[in-house]
Amino acid sequence: FVRSTRKYWVHTEDISEIKYTVLQHLPVFLQKTMAGETDSQLVNSVYLDNYSMELYHGRLEKSPGAIALRFRWYGTGTPDVVFVERKTHRESWAGEVSVKERFTIREDQVPSLLQGTFDLEAEIQRLRKKGKSEEDIRDWKELASEVVQAINSKQLVPTMRTQYMRTAFQIPFDATVRISLDTNLCMIYERTK
Repeated sequence: FVRSTRKYWVHTEDISEIKYTVLQHLPVFLQKTMAGETDSQLVNSVYLDNYSMELYHGRLEKSPGAIALRFRWYGTGTPDVVFVERKTHRESWAGEVSVKERFTIREDQVPSLLQGTFDLEAEIQRLRKKGKSEEDIRDWKELASEVVQAINSKQLVPTMRTQYMRTAFQIPFDATVRISLDTNLCMIYERTK
């Protein structure tokens, strides 16, 4: 999906004031969880990179076409579904728009995706059985193939995990304007070698 984003660091002592100000314009978007509804949700993201930190440096330098690849899931415990997300930087001055694309896989498919043994064809058959359109399947296959190719060719491995609590403010079922407030950020080194 395409969106315009602005990000700000907020001092911890200013969080209550920020919430109060935002609440005058947008309500808290309640998240549905197994335990019911909550005003915030744990967000986990594992970023992939290689040992030269190629993706990180490309994004930091805002190189045209620079990508970030991550696995994202919500909530505590082992997730059922993991979002595989690719963010691609485009030059706004050239009239291009940066893009975030994603698809879902089951948690138990993550190792095969990282090891280059992910069975695209089996997943396509599963999507057909679920009644997905051929256009959706074609788009899924293109993105999944490009992600697999990037992981293999760039030798990408889990490098960094971020965890934080996200509170979203928006009109229900209308994400035209959305404010996300992330607190309790933790950054965890993920490399095993």
